[in-house]
Amino acid sequence: MASKLVGIVGQTGTGKSTAIKHLNPEETYIINVAKKELPFKGSEKIYNIESKNYKEIDDANEISRLLKTISEKAPHIKNIIIEDSNYIMGFNMVSKATETGFTKFSVMARDMVDLFRTARQLRDDITVFYLSHPEEIMDGQDVVGYKIKTAGKLIDNQVLLEGLLTVCLYTLVEENKDGSATYQFVTNRYRKIPAKSPDGMFAETKIPNNLQLVVDTVNNYYN
Repeated sequence: MASKLVGIVGQTGTGKSTAIKHLNPEETYIINVAKKELPFKGSEKIYNIESKNYKEIDDANEISRLLKTISEKAPHIKNIIIEDSNYIMGFNMVSKATETGFTKFSVMARDMVDLFRTARQLRDDITVFYLSHPEEIMDGQDVVGYKIKTAGKLIDNQVLLEGLLTVCLYTLVEENKDGSATYQFVTNRYRKIPAKSPDGMFAETKIPNNLQLVVDTVNNYYN
């Protein structure tokens, strides 16, 4: 059995990165693509280069190499977070802005497919989380659904990232009567949210935004 790859999709401020705090930092490695601060208290003391559980990388090929290294040489790591992953393509697009032709889109699509394949070929006790922003799917002026954000239609025409994921959860924030908010993950299709997971993996359509809960549920399902 191979490693597990789980997509976590949601707008900024909806609880994607905060959900990392529930994981054991001694078993978790964070690859920070956007190189911004993690949004929970004490994160810099827990995840840093000195602790050998954190690195800032934005190149797909370098991330693939790091994934292989962690799998082969860090047996204590069980969870790998690719944080703000949509910027892998975003930053690449900026760096290639002056290049003409369509070759750059094919190369970008290939690199992302290779990254996803690598993430699925690690040790069988590793779960890789691909944290990304969503993109609205429009029909005229109406939002009819969502998808994982990429670098545009020329990428989408070559690869559907959702098709490479068996588990893809979306964030959902619901306001309470007292003015507070409940942060959750959606586990299967709900209204316009195209979340997905295998039949019977999650008992509820909405679960707390807790990545340890997700890891335990996925492992129990397959083991």
